[in-house]
Amino acid sequence: MLEVIDKGHCSDAHPTPVLFVHGALHAPWCWDEHFLNFFADNGYRVLALSLRGHGGSPTSKRLRSCWSADYVEDMCLVADSLPATPLVIGHSMGGFIVQKYLETHRAPAGVLMASVPPRGHLRAALRLIGRLRGVLRDP
Repeated sequence: MLEVIDKGHCSDAHPTPVLFVHGALHAPWCWDEHFLNFFADNGYRVLALSLRGHGGSPTSKRLRSCWSADYVEDMCLVADSLPATPLVIGHSMGGFIVQKYLETHRAPAGVLMASVPPRGHLRAALRLIGRLRGVLRDP
């Protein structure tokens, strides 16, 4: 069972729920601290899930063995349980998961906050390391 913080309710003015997806090594508390009450108090139903292996959501395998498909599945479980398709918001790794979700699912909108690019950071990190090695070797 995934941990989900669920606040507010859909209204005629705001019939679309909003689903927040946290980044790596975070949990829904990061959204609850500054975002959820603001939106709920302004007439939105907002939900923040805890991806498997994060916060209060268990996982049957090691966290290092969880892949983006696992996290997209988590998003689907929550999104599919809602009466309307949610607007999705993701931060960092959560933004990457939102992008992967939107490859196969429709949403009224997707918001990416400091998102990991679709291909990840590996190439950029390796280029930076290569440049730093040259700089660090020079006297």
